[in-house]
Amino acid sequence: MIDMQDVLTLNLKCLLTDDEKMERGAALAEHVQAIEVLNEEKKASAATFKTKIDIHTLEASGLSTALHDGYEYRAIKCTTQKNYETRTITVIRTDTGEFVETRPLEIHEMQARLFDDDANAPAYDDRHNGKITVLGK
Repeated sequence: MIDMQDVLTLNLKCLLTDDEKMERGAALAEHVQAIEVLNEEKKASAATFKTKIDIHTLEASGLSTALHDGYEYRAIKCTTQKNYETRTITVIRTDTGEFVETRPLEIHEMQARLFDDDANAPAYDDRHNGKITVLGK
């Protein structure tokens, strides 16, 4: 006695036709190109995020150091007072009036000014109104 046939599906080896090979080759090329593009985008994205992370890391490090040490350096306007007798210059903070340092005058600082700077003086000599004057003319 013969039983009824059952139908089943199996994955079996099949040789590709020339047309199927062309189709598979075109699909493969598209996928390889997509992978390359995505890898480049991934690198660019990773570089962007690395830069952002590095910026925040640097800021956090500076803040951590300031908190740990209890101070930070800032650009503060200061005044100087020259003492030609002792050949020293004293630096004073303008925000607190606090003494910063006294140091020896450097050679280029040792010459006293003959005239005080006049805030009302013109920034340039305007006798010739910007024109060049030839001597003797």
